[in-house]
Amino acid sequence: MGASSGLRDQVMRKLRITWSDEATDARVQDDMDNARSVLLDKIGIPDPDYDFSQPGQENLLYVNYCYYAWNDAEDDFFANYFDDIMQVRRKWEVIQYAEEKEGAAKL
Repeated sequence: MGASSGLRDQVMRKLRITWSDEATDARVQDDMDNARSVLLDKIGIPDPDYDFSQPGQENLLYVNYCYYAWNDAEDDFFANYFDDIMQVRRKWEVIQYAEEKEGAAKL
């Protein structure tokens, strides 16, 4: 799934990329696609179409993951952002729990 142009612009600003060429654009898109997949899994977001462009911790993690990926430092990202990932993961666990309870109450 492609990212919104606003999210792509945000990532390009974070990477300080002001030019456009085929190789750079492809690499940024690859990093963005991987960021989506990895963070959906690590955070535990059940919606594969989740909008990472919305302000919040998820957006910050996404943009920063792209920055680390651009610099071939994904392992450092997980070490440096472990606490943030766990905090957001707990938030999503609570959201899912509440949705399950609400669904069970309707039965």
